[in-house]
Amino acid sequence: MSVYRRSKNGVFYMDYVHKGIRVYKSTGKYTKRDAKLAEAADKQRLHQEVSYAPQNKPVAVTLSKAIEQTYEAKWKTNKDAMGTYRRALGLVEVMGDILIDSITEDTIEALICTLDVTGVQVSTVNRYLATLKTILKYKKQPCDFIRLRKERKGRIRVLSHEEEQQVVKCLRGEDHLANRPYFHDVAQLVEVLLDTGCRLSEVLNLRYDDVNFESNLISIWINKGERPRSIPMTRRVRAILAGRQGSNPKPFSIPINQAEYAWSWVRKHLKLDHDKEFVMHALRHTCASRLVNKGVDLYVVKEWLGHSSIQITERYAHLSPTKLAQALEVMEEPLAP
Repeated sequence: MSVYRRSKNGVFYMDYVHKGIRVYKSTGKYTKRDAKLAEAADKQRLHQEVSYAPQNKPVAVTLSKAIEQTYEAKWKTNKDAMGTYRRALGLVEVMGDILIDSITEDTIEALICTLDVTGVQVSTVNRYLATLKTILKYKKQPCDFIRLRKERKGRIRVLSHEEEQQVVKCLRGEDHLANRPYFHDVAQLVEVLLDTGCRLSEVLNLRYDDVNFESNLISIWINKGERPRSIPMTRRVRAILAGRQGSNPKPFSIPINQAEYAWSWVRKHLKLDHDKEFVMHALRHTCASRLVNKGVDLYVVKEWLGHSSIQITERYAHLSPTKLAQALEVMEEPLAP
């Protein structure tokens, strides 16, 4: 037997073999039931000691090491791999190269507070949190306590037709020919962005191989959402792209910093510095709003812009006057007698 008394009224002893080693000692109990429980607890303790022996314990991983491993396993093949990687390294700068198993809810609160002090937007904080959550999830660490913050939904800035004309006129000014000739290229770039709803990077990376003048379609293969799509060309876009054909395989070979500088110059010239939403991405919003205002179905707009979900496109739904007008007509109808 594994538990027994050495004397009639004495304490029970345990006597068993564990991993080839005999364990013989007092249970400190005076009833057989309690002795059995003590023996079971002792066996469990020995089992845990073996499980958590130095050679069996998981090696503590630092945040920087976890980032490298996550990059190789999950981010390396993504379109924005380096952007995500740099953001992850930013976590090390803010949090230090801590062990990932030491990250708790308090650690996250401290991270958020530190980021808030720097004045970054909520959306930026959320990108850091999402990146950290991906790292912890990959390393099978608890991460449910990481919750993204609610982002304030700003207004959707669209350009009026008058503003569009002002922007293009500013960029086509004769005074640019001497010092900033590429401003004239940016003027056409703006018109293409307005009519296609493409992202700036999509048009700057566009090649003539992906422009089909027979089908009148532009094919976008590489984009933010990794969702290839085709966009029909308006007469204006078709004329611009046809007119720019030459030896260059791309319609626009303007560096992105030049395009952004030209836009910044226009903002100052039009005295719109105070309008933080007056950015080049507003051209994409403008295209979407014009489609919706013309009564184009939201699902068609979704495919045109390449949104990953209809919920993103629904941001523009309130811009459509047709649905509200139709609802008003229903309300104005006289009740049946």
